[in-house]
Amino acid sequence: MFFRHFLGEQAQLNVRLADFRQAPEARADLILVDAGQAQTEELSDLIDQLDERAPLALVNIVPQQAEELLDKHPGIRGVFYSHATREHLLKGIGMLLAGGDWLPRLLMERLLGQLRRMRRLAESKATLTLREREILTLAGKGLSNAEIAERLSLSPHTIKSHIHNLLRKIGASNRAEAAYLLRSRLDWDECRA
Repeated sequence: MFFRHFLGEQAQLNVRLADFRQAPEARADLILVDAGQAQTEELSDLIDQLDERAPLALVNIVPQQAEELLDKHPGIRGVFYSHATREHLLKGIGMLLAGGDWLPRLLMERLLGQLRRMRRLAESKATLTLREREILTLAGKGLSNAEIAERLSLSPHTIKSHIHNLLRKIGASNRAEAAYLLRSRLDWDECRA
């Protein structure tokens, strides 16, 4: 009811309320989903139904839940945390109606960081040699340098050198981080044993 009163009267918007569990049937210029008492899975199911209909924003949501939903649904255009002010809400809705996005600064920084890491990893996949990928795959399985050297019939010093080079190429601080990042972000089928 707050949205109907506040947005309808204050912002001169035509506001329709719909049950949370039902996708709206009428065309909308913007869909605001009140996430206040909803579970993340319920919200995700609803967003699956709404994708591509209109710009979608989550309102009255906590940061962790917003992060989880944005990871799964990158098409979400706006996020308003539960402590957002009326002015903040109006300004954000205006931006969304104008075709923009409205995300809290920390969330935007997190998403940009992910994009940068993914780009760097995608570029590094092409620059890693087959041998470096093979070594990193084995290191990711928990093998020591000596065990990798024995399996590949190389010296431990050669393994250490390869690991040093691949860490530099992908910008990881250690081999566990490198294996995790590359395994979670890229398709490594061509180097699996």
